[in-house]
Amino acid sequence: MAISFNEELIRVEFVIGEDTVTETVSGQVTIPDIKPGVLRVVDVTAEVTEVETEIEDGGVNIEGYIEPGIIYVGDVDEPPLQPVHFIGGEEARYTFTNFVDIPEAEEGMNVFTDINIRRVSYDIIDERTIEVTVVLSKFVKVTEYRQITVITGVTGIPEENIVQELLRIEDVIGEQTFSSVVTGRIPLPPGKPPIQRILNATADISPVTTEIEDESVIIDAAVEAGVMYVADVEEGPRQPVHFMEGEFNLEEAVEIPGAEEGMTVYANLEVKRVSYDFISPEEVEVDVAILFFIKVTEPKQVNVITDIMDERVEIETELLRVEDVVGEDTVHETITDRLSLPAEKPDIERVLEANARILEDTEVYIETDGVMIEGQYEGSILYVAIAEEGEPAQPVHFAEGIFNFDNFVEIPDAEPGMNAHVEVNVQRVSYEELTTRMVEITVVLRKFVKVTEFRQMEIVTDVVVVSPAAGECPPSYIVYVVQSGDTLWKIARRYNTTVDQLINANPDIDPHNLQIGQKICVPKGIISPKG
Repeated sequence: MAISFNEELIRVEFVIGEDTVTETVSGQVTIPDIKPGVLRVVDVTAEVTEVETEIEDGGVNIEGYIEPGIIYVGDVDEPPLQPVHFIGGEEARYTFTNFVDIPEAEEGMNVFTDINIRRVSYDIIDERTIEVTVVLSKFVKVTEYRQITVITGVTGIPEENIVQELLRIEDVIGEQTFSSVVTGRIPLPPGKPPIQRILNATADISPVTTEIEDESVIIDAAVEAGVMYVADVEEGPRQPVHFMEGEFNLEEAVEIPGAEEGMTVYANLEVKRVSYDFISPEEVEVDVAILFFIKVTEPKQVNVITDIMDERVEIETELLRVEDVVGEDTVHETITDRLSLPAEKPDIERVLEANARILEDTEVYIETDGVMIEGQYEGSILYVAIAEEGEPAQPVHFAEGIFNFDNFVEIPDAEPGMNAHVEVNVQRVSYEELTTRMVEITVVLRKFVKVTEFRQMEIVTDVVVVSPAAGECPPSYIVYVVQSGDTLWKIARRYNTTVDQLINANPDIDPHNLQIGQKICVPKGIISPKG
């Protein structure tokens, strides 16, 4: 039986290397002269902005900004007035930089980074200086897209002489990374006092839905914006702080050539910056800068040949290093906990907003057919305290608590020892005031789990049929059997020789009309097939 083989061209994300590093970064924020000094800090948050990555030989250089957001009570001369102020954005930001070692990284490769702030703390240096310290977790993965021809089947050779493995991969169709600014107007809700001064604006993105249509990915989501402001009230010494929220739609069409219905879409939308414009006492315009990363893949199970043991063929091999995708899933979990005020905090008159953030050191355990996630989140409230009798001021206070969460995400075929990439994000936070000392916080967590198995193997990328039969060529030659698509140039290139040398060794052949099955003599002295 003649020897033949089947081949398939696949485009894989070849993993060069990955690493996770943790870094503590501190920076000092100076209160501008136009604002009062600090009497008391109410809350400090931080976000990572304008991250830039550059692949160098041996690693990835990461640079970006930490932008703190500080809400504080100003130190003013008139005792009844304790206006709340905010400082943040570009006027408060400071830089961070880090080099992550990836030994085989080279310029021109692809880099994926996931940078999260795990913890935020602060120290008041003096009345006009606050030092903000954040703990950053940086995950870096360097990859390179490669098109590889794999041999998926061979006939004419006994099965026991063929070694093969089942490879599960994500065949990459295409990806796009871009930034866009989404703008929406938030009207003042009924019952809220008019706006005098805006303190801060925040934004989150609701769960994203995607659809592939005409080689484009249609993205649909809602931007949920929140605005903290000082109300314009008639009573002169009182400037109560209020919080309002609203949402507006986000729609984008991203062209991905080759994308078809039924393929897998990975969409990551990250809020990079939030700014606002005071339109009127009843309306605020919010601008949200969003970084989009869209990738379309097609899950494939490919039966690859890793070795052929037969003297009639020579094989070319290539090292394949990929993440074999075992499975992935996204689940949402709603958790309700009760936050009680510490004894030293005053009673609650009115809650302004509730927030939650995932703390570092989330534990991930890969078990049979699934992944167990255990971690903690910090729930917090910003509230106006009940003023003591005779005091017109309504001081703003902050309270927080630590709560546990756990969840088992089913991933069929998962086994201990495999790798898991887990992302836990807070999707939504709501609250209910139970008493003046207790608030019930409800948090919706989004958990994305992807289980992979790192695979490194030599795979067969080409099969060359040869003949060891004596008599057809001189003893110092090997017999090469012409195959479909062969030319003398291709054969010469394969064996690191020239067309002229092959013609000299085979004077009877027609170099422009090779026949499938025709035998060509190749001198052994120059045989060194690529692979």
